[in-house]
Amino acid sequence: MQRLIKKEDIPRTLWEPDHGRIHLAPDLIHAWKSLLNYSGLFEKAHLPVPKNLVGGVTKEDTDDHLAWRFSGSSARVQLGILDPRGNLSGISDAFARIFSGGTVLIADLPCGSGAALLTILSTIAELRREGRLPREPLYIKVVGGEISESARDYAEQAIGYIKDSLADQAIWVSAEFISWDVLNRFSTADLSTKLTLTGSDCTARLLILANFSGFLQADGKWKAAKQQFESLFMHCRNNESYAIWIEPPTNTVLASGGFFGRLIGWFNDRFSTLRTPEDPEPIKFESLGQCSAKVQHPLREEHQFDVGLVIQRFDLPKSGARA
Repeated sequence: MQRLIKKEDIPRTLWEPDHGRIHLAPDLIHAWKSLLNYSGLFEKAHLPVPKNLVGGVTKEDTDDHLAWRFSGSSARVQLGILDPRGNLSGISDAFARIFSGGTVLIADLPCGSGAALLTILSTIAELRREGRLPREPLYIKVVGGEISESARDYAEQAIGYIKDSLADQAIWVSAEFISWDVLNRFSTADLSTKLTLTGSDCTARLLILANFSGFLQADGKWKAAKQQFESLFMHCRNNESYAIWIEPPTNTVLASGGFFGRLIGWFNDRFSTLRTPEDPEPIKFESLGQCSAKVQHPLREEHQFDVGLVIQRFDLPKSGARA
């Protein structure tokens, strides 16, 4: 399978190769600016980012992330899709398969204010607009799970801002954002049912998980949450089905015994029977994809910032997990 797009063919609207700099997709910038106006946060977004800003579930936490972290979260996802340095070919292959056309389910967990989802949609649309991808009819069904009501509201608003532009590129999107608590098995059961029903006629499925490690690493939450992820991974299986997990390259993510080490160990243990004859080996920690780049700030022409990612693709074909 060819890459989604060769690195030398990435349009300059998305990547400036001479400076190693990401430019967020135009539709994404439009959606973010519209959200900032809708929420009254436009001026706040121009202010310097406070140090040690962490996420949360309150309206204030959601607004802080929208104003100060949305662009960084989006740039991290766009870097993973485009792979401009050629380090993440397995990720590019997955996106090539998923978004070639047909009907696709995207499960965005946790969806927050929609940064990952909007980045995927806007980047695919821009590649089509610039003639780098064919405009095959693409129907995308989105299920976003998020505990913050205000974040779900922002995500729903944002999709509305770019629907017409996506349709111009033969991309039609329907989206539903529901309450989801990763530590609650009943909440996860409801989400799994929603994914099963929504994805029943889909030819491909993508489970996108981003910027979740900070929450899951704290106070032993991973131990409680991993059973819920097992259920979600099971319900997202299909012949063309992938989970893609993206995190910032922090010490707690990459250290020995850190988040990705635990995640890969869990997946290899619980989903060992998903391995195919073509790819019989378990995922190795050393195979983690990593990349970094500069990012042009969408609101401040004089400002650019650094972004890095750690990314792993998990294949979820139709076969059983270990009992």
